[in-house]
Amino acid sequence: MAPLPTPSSPHGIVLAVVSGKGGTGKSTIAVNLAETLAEAGRSVALLDADPCQSSCATLLNEEPRASVLAVASGAVPAERAFHQTAGGLSLVVGGSATRPGDVCPALYEAFDAVIDLAAATHDVVLIDAPAGLDGLVRWALDRADAGLLVVVGEPTAVTGAYALAKAVWHVAPTYPFLAVVNAADTDADAVRTAERFAELTTQFLGQSPSPVGWLPYDAQVRAAARAQVPAVRRSASLRTAFAGLAGALAPLLPAPTTSAAA
Repeated sequence: MAPLPTPSSPHGIVLAVVSGKGGTGKSTIAVNLAETLAEAGRSVALLDADPCQSSCATLLNEEPRASVLAVASGAVPAERAFHQTAGGLSLVVGGSATRPGDVCPALYEAFDAVIDLAAATHDVVLIDAPAGLDGLVRWALDRADAGLLVVVGEPTAVTGAYALAKAVWHVAPTYPFLAVVNAADTDADAVRTAERFAELTTQFLGQSPSPVGWLPYDAQVRAAARAQVPAVRRSASLRTAFAGLAGALAPLLPAPTTSAAA
């Protein structure tokens, strides 16, 4: 198990929230972790790196006026892509690409510009990467100090998380992955899932991600998504769980500030 990474940014840390497949609750985790960190006094930027749909904006019921696609087209400068949410986050959305050609070198350059600005002006930058192994997932992990790998105790989700770790460690053997178990029924269930995944990666890949906690299954997650509010505003158990996750990440973070991008 690898130690927690040291931030490469002189100001804060960049974390890429990733999973090997869709449906693991990755975007929900990114949104609620961002809200929890902001409530604790951190300046937080949340970048939805999916250029085809913005789950984060939908979950937060926010409508940013600009996107990274707009930055890529030259319509707006990078600083205009930052949208201040009701919860105090700096939200940046990828956009609404409809053609494969929209994901082009100019888009990666725009994402780079946004990340550079976010990392220079925030304590924490969370990248909600697309699910799977595509180019933007690899970009997000490359730009991040660490990957927060979402693991769910369902066979296809475990397989997807394993495939992602394998692909990354094949080219970057020391890449720091942190593992969070999501939607566990009980503490024992979370421990079983974490141990099973650690055994799998250790046996076949020679290492395992650093565990940083678990999040419970809670019906309020779905209800909050329908209401377009963060689940931590509705569920005491989720507030406690996300506070625990934020606490596990605390050694990576600088002292809280109140600065944010304009």
